[in-house]
Amino acid sequence: MKKQHQYSISIDHTQNADGSVPNDETFTFDFSSHDELFEIIEKLKSREDVGPEKAAPLALGIKLFGSVMLANKRDGLFVDLCPHFATFMKKLKQKKA
Repeated sequence: MKKQHQYSISIDHTQNADGSVPNDETFTFDFSSHDELFEIIEKLKSREDVGPEKAAPLALGIKLFGSVMLANKRDGLFVDLCPHFATFMKKLKQKKA
């Protein structure tokens, strides 16, 4: 099996919609990826259609969602989406910055 990079994601709830400060809510989880995520984020930062502000959320969202979807690609919830996700990924990887 190919060696995996190990990551830990932490989400801190810093402000409620009404502007109030929530009670110290944090959610942390670990995951692995065959990709080096910091390299992907850096590549996305230079793209005009993504940019620095959206690079990390896009990269992390794709990697997290994609890994769950691919692990369950035959499940009815994901089966119709898989071909579209593959097309999206091909376009994302082909487009130059």
